[in-house]
Amino acid sequence: MTNLKTDRRSQRTRRILQEALMSLLQEKRYEIITIQNIIDRADVGRSTFYAHYQDKEDLMDDLLTHMMEVLSQMPGQSASAGLERLFPVRDLFEHIQQNQQLFKSMVRGRGLELFFEKGQEYWSQKIAVELQSYLRDGQAPVVPIPVTAHFVAGSIVMLLRWWLDNKMPYSPDEMDQIVHKLVMPGIQNSLMR
Repeated sequence: MTNLKTDRRSQRTRRILQEALMSLLQEKRYEIITIQNIIDRADVGRSTFYAHYQDKEDLMDDLLTHMMEVLSQMPGQSASAGLERLFPVRDLFEHIQQNQQLFKSMVRGRGLELFFEKGQEYWSQKIAVELQSYLRDGQAPVVPIPVTAHFVAGSIVMLLRWWLDNKMPYSPDEMDQIVHKLVMPGIQNSLMR
């Protein structure tokens, strides 16, 4: 019971610190946000912060990991969708469009750059697992799975960056179609001889 209580308290504190950082990112660049700013906004002590995180970068990494987990659990991703819908691109673009204030504020500092870096790393791992499931037992891919996964994740990140830089000229549905038309031939060629 004590362990569960401690774990819940710890999760709550982490969430409060993440929310404080997200709130601050909407007001100022990531580089100028200090731990003091974060703990003031979260209304926690410095020792509480350091009981959960090593530094501001550790908190940002945890926040981005949480964001990636939320984005990757969106309803658009389903094994029954087949290879054509390997990644919930439409849901990702739609979520970013709906939360564009947060993402616009992240542009001001290194926050968006960290989001893209973490996104590529995180999605690459998720996509690799998904790609592996499409291979029959004993079947070797033409291109190693980690290479293909990195390529797909990188393509999604670069198109997402382009989309944001150009003020979202296409709808999330159109971006989903664009991404899949561009990356699916490469995926299919990398898996099957």
